[in-house]
Amino acid sequence: MDTSNQPKLGGIKLKLAKWVLPFVLLASVSMQTKADTVGNCTSANEVMNLLTDVIFVRPVGVVGLLAGGVLFVGLSPLTALANIPEPHNAFDKVGAVLVGIPYSYTFVRPLGYFSASC
Repeated sequence: MDTSNQPKLGGIKLKLAKWVLPFVLLASVSMQTKADTVGNCTSANEVMNLLTDVIFVRPVGVVGLLAGGVLFVGLSPLTALANIPEPHNAFDKVGAVLVGIPYSYTFVRPLGYFSASC
């Protein structure tokens, strides 16, 4: 039996535990705070909303904005065809959905504000 891999596996488990454990604790604290404050906002809930927004939601919004921009450019020939008949506002509608909504959610929305919380 080769025991040379045992120290490596122990090191990998330790490194994994160093990264996974804080996220699990953060998630459990967040869920507990949300469960305790159903109808009102506390300072702990506001802090968790700010952290969640800065660490997770805003970067996802930037990715969504970039993906929407790429889709808008890719769908522009089809949008041009849809823009031929009246009322000639297909570019406005497609741009609002694919670029406008992710932009406003990422950059215009106040930090830490989610419509379903507080």
